Amino acid sequence: MKKSQLILRKSLCSLAAIISLVALLSSPVTFKMYEVKDYASSLIDTFANQSDGSAMSIAAKAAVESGLKQDLVDQLPDKVEISESHLSLYRLVSRYRQNKRLQSSDLKLPAKNKVQLFMDDLILYLVNSELKVHEGELQQITQIYQLSLWIICVLYLLGVVLLLFNRYWSWLPFVLGAASAFGFQVFIAHTLTEMVQKEVYSKMLFTYSWGSWAGFLLALALAGYLFYLDVCRYRAKGKANKNKEANNN
Repeated sequence: MKKSQLILRKSLCSLAAIISLVALLSSPVTFKMYEVKDYASSLIDTFANQSDGSAMSIAAKAAVESGLKQDLVDQLPDKVEISESHLSLYRLVSRYRQNKRLQSSDLKLPAKNKVQLFMDDLILYLVNSELKVHEGELQQITQIYQLSLWIICVLYLLGVVLLLFNRYWSWLPFVLGAASAFGFQVFIAHTLTEMVQKEVYSKMLFTYSWGSWAGFLLALALAGYLFYLDVCRYRAKGKANKNKEANNN
């Protein structure tokens, strides 16, 4: 193969690897919540029936007793959708591990008026309460998550280095990196959906995007092509060795 063709092949393969990694890390995991008004209504009732004297309980009771509950609920959207990429989640996880709680800005809750601020406080209080219940488990998951992102980047970097130096097995790090990134997105979406539907609200779920599929499939296609090149090189090398032995004999 001519040197210019080899350089072009390596450049295109490296570009494909970068696109795959960017697609996997930038594609969002999306939180969706349906029938928000019904959930908010039941949430206010739950806090209003509590007798612990907390600020949330007092505010909820005031809303019910003053007849403002329905006005509060009617100003909420029917559906909430929040999307976060791997990199955004990494920053969110870092803040959570540092502060042991989330802020309304972390959840991107709307705060255009006092009504929305009140509902934000209720939702944030519930979310942080649930996080505290599962704090030990979540600390392990977030630690694994942060470590996995570094491992994925290192695997892709290793694959590119092996590719540029024309080494065998350059396809393997791409398979492992892409499978780890995509597999973790599937795992985290399924695990979080199962947890929130069981313990918070049945109309909540987490999904991953088509970009994750695209990045994963691109990595598999790249790995398949590099594997094919390895096989061709191995066969060519074996054939050359046989010819050399025949000439020596």
